[in-house]
Amino acid sequence: MINQIETFTESKHFRIKRVTEGVYATVSVPGTGSVGNAAIINLGNSTLVVDTFTTIEAAQDLYEAAEFLTGNSVSYVVNTHWHSDHTTGNQVFSQNAQIISTTTTRHIMNTFGRERLSQQLSNPEAIYKAIDEFEEKMQLETNEHLKNEMKGEIASNREYMKMLPNLVYTLPTITFDQQMTIHGSDRTVQLITYGGGHTQSDTFVYLPDEKIAVMGDLVLSKHHPVMIHANPKEWLNILDRVEQLDIETIIPGHGEVCSMEELYGVRTYIKKIMGMVEEAVQNKRPIDEILVPGEYQEWNLSTYFNANLKKVYELITEKED
Repeated sequence: MINQIETFTESKHFRIKRVTEGVYATVSVPGTGSVGNAAIINLGNSTLVVDTFTTIEAAQDLYEAAEFLTGNSVSYVVNTHWHSDHTTGNQVFSQNAQIISTTTTRHIMNTFGRERLSQQLSNPEAIYKAIDEFEEKMQLETNEHLKNEMKGEIASNREYMKMLPNLVYTLPTITFDQQMTIHGSDRTVQLITYGGGHTQSDTFVYLPDEKIAVMGDLVLSKHHPVMIHANPKEWLNILDRVEQLDIETIIPGHGEVCSMEELYGVRTYIKKIMGMVEEAVQNKRPIDEILVPGEYQEWNLSTYFNANLKKVYELITEKED
């Protein structure tokens, strides 16, 4: 099967990583428009894909890789949460596959997601202007790590805008509220939600026999967790519950295939962010004086660090009010 991966024409959007027989991580290549990771799971008589990337082109490559590696067309797609880097490629799979999410995720896609897309289509000039301004800011950046990240973000945003006129916003067709099991002829997978941490509702896909979990953005590998739509305390509770499961290998929402160590790392990061902001509030110190801790300076998605501080600050000051 490794030779089969090698013979597949590699997509510019992702690298294929065989996790075990019939389970593959498709790890996003920065700046290509895929943005987040996806996964391919051979159930035996059917194939399941977890998340569908940001662009149609990336999703099309994912579909072709899934068919090639498993010998089946894709029967199921799971959206781990509503963010566009995990859902915008849905249209590529919708003809043959049932698309599954939590009830809450579908509701957000059908309301906020649709409204946001409508705004983007009605005023693309504003987005292009914002991209151009971000590019000007990138040119002035002296931190090379951050500058390279900004460059990749700009490239992916331009790929998204190039695709936008052809996007058919595609919602999940099946929803669940706590847990759902799919039994294939060779493999069983569990779709589990413990509520909302990274977003208002997060799903992960658990393969109990193989001790593998596809975690979406609840776990990232050497990437800053994105907390813009997060409930940090619930996120920590969810990670505590996930830890009780028998998991050895994690396919994260961003970054390389990893282990439970990265789950512990995300938990430590969230606690550290919360602690730094709480200390700043108590000492009446502005949060924009908080610098990225040394252990996270080489992590990707560092452009979200300040937004993470702001989110936690809003939650703390809301509580005090």
